Amino acid sequence: MFTNEKLRLYIFGFLAFCVLSSKNIIIYNEETLVTLSFFCFIFFISHYFGTTIKNALNERSEIIQQELQNFLYIKENSFKELLTEHQKVSGLVKALKTLSHFTTTELSTLNSNSQKALVNVFIDQIYLKLKTLSFSKLMLQQKLQYLISENILSNVLLSYQQTKNDKIKSGTLVSQNTIQNAIQLLINSKNK
Repeated sequence: MFTNEKLRLYIFGFLAFCVLSSKNIIIYNEETLVTLSFFCFIFFISHYFGTTIKNALNERSEIIQQELQNFLYIKENSFKELLTEHQKVSGLVKALKTLSHFTTTELSTLNSNSQKALVNVFIDQIYLKLKTLSFSKLMLQQKLQYLISENILSNVLLSYQQTKNDKIKSGTLVSQNTIQNAIQLLINSKNK
């Protein structure tokens, strides 16, 4: 452990210390003793425990380096996840814009179609009402024709009676054959 060069260095240091002490260059007071003790402490610690301290500091530096690498790895992963989330959000924004455009288009189409459908429903209802009115008009016409045909004979006879009475009063008479032919035509038209 001690080589010749180290031994010579130690002997030279000891002799220099002795010479400096004997010539009163080094004065032994409190500060000097504390400084001397400190340097001796450092020398012995580095000599006997230097490799242990060096290994401990190297282990600690490796642990710190691993923790730093883990921290950087975690930070990198968090940035990657953040980038992924940002891309998803930007994709979502694009999808929402597309959905907004689609919804606007569909609503405008639905609005125009609903207006057309409303007009068509209104037209259909009016057509149905007109058809019903037309049918009821036809029914009323048929009923009126039936009532007229039922009462026409009696009305003709009544009218004939009144005309006869008026003519008797006025002095002109219609021939009996003409009246009988008219009554016969009315009865024939009613039977058909």
